[in-house]
Amino acid sequence: MKKLSKKQKLVGFIAILLVAVILAIVITTNIIVNNHQSNQLASQEEYLATTANAGSSLVASYIKKGITIGGITGTLETLDTSDATATAEDIAYGKIAYARGERIVGTMGPIPNEDIQISATNVYYADLDSSGEISVDGVIFADLAGEEESGKWNGNSGSSYIIPSEAGLKQYYIKGEYTDEHFGTGKVIAPIEENDESKNDRFYVMALNNIDSRTHYWYNSAYGNLNSSYNVATSANDFAEAGAEPTGRLNTKRMIASWNSSQYGAQNSNDMWGLIQDEVADGWFVPSKSEWSAFGAAFGITSSNYSNTYGLSNDYWSSSQYGTRYAYSASFGIGYIISYTVRIDNSVRLATTF
Repeated sequence: MKKLSKKQKLVGFIAILLVAVILAIVITTNIIVNNHQSNQLASQEEYLATTANAGSSLVASYIKKGITIGGITGTLETLDTSDATATAEDIAYGKIAYARGERIVGTMGPIPNEDIQISATNVYYADLDSSGEISVDGVIFADLAGEEESGKWNGNSGSSYIIPSEAGLKQYYIKGEYTDEHFGTGKVIAPIEENDESKNDRFYVMALNNIDSRTHYWYNSAYGNLNSSYNVATSANDFAEAGAEPTGRLNTKRMIASWNSSQYGAQNSNDMWGLIQDEVADGWFVPSKSEWSAFGAAFGITSSNYSNTYGLSNDYWSSSQYGTRYAYSASFGIGYIISYTVRIDNSVRLATTF
């Protein structure tokens, strides 16, 4: 085999070197072009992601801090509300707040009149105290803030009532909830502490329990001796008119004064007027016959449900007198108002306003 001369070897080396240089230039050029195109594409994608979301809900304040989505880096920091102390009573009525991982609807401030609709399925309880823990004193059965309401308990003409529409009322707020074994679960209403005492009471309240477990005379010795005009009980409706003192309270005060002075005969230890005087001093009274009727009608109490559902006794004395020998009674056993002689013994339950 013929050997290459030195000149031929040099030419061959130069040719190989040129090919290597050309290949290097081509490869480098392709890398530069590809990198440039990739950078352009990335910039376009970042731009499109940012501008496309600028008018949507995908903004930095909605993304957790340190997380990047579509070219947007979040700024949202998780808020720890576990140390919040605000309660519904600290937040304006009807306003919504969030604390301790819970949704809170405010109850501070007066309750709008239209928010109160009393019925057997919409129960409200009364806490007569404006401060402190919930302490339920009774169930609300009449609201003077609405339109005038007339009715008859179970359609009985002798059990009629007219709840007046009152003005200049005190203000109240929702204090919480309470569940009674007979009336069920309902909201608890309390007066606002800064109430103007010149304002009128808005609600009628019935105690949740009898004065005791026994039955009592109305006024045993008064049989045949009563002054028939001592109260307004002979009218079809003896619910107090707007602005007037509740009829039951007026009747109760009059009869306690008469019993204390033995005006209608000797006192009997089982007469109810001698047993309720401490409670009456605190503002409670024996309901009038129309106040009892309004209570029975508000909750749809009948001779079928008065005991099992509402835990009521068969008969309760009212403070409404009828003639010289009789007084009216709320007879839940028959479902309307009747009269008994004042020597009969019936259960006693008190009411109040606030």
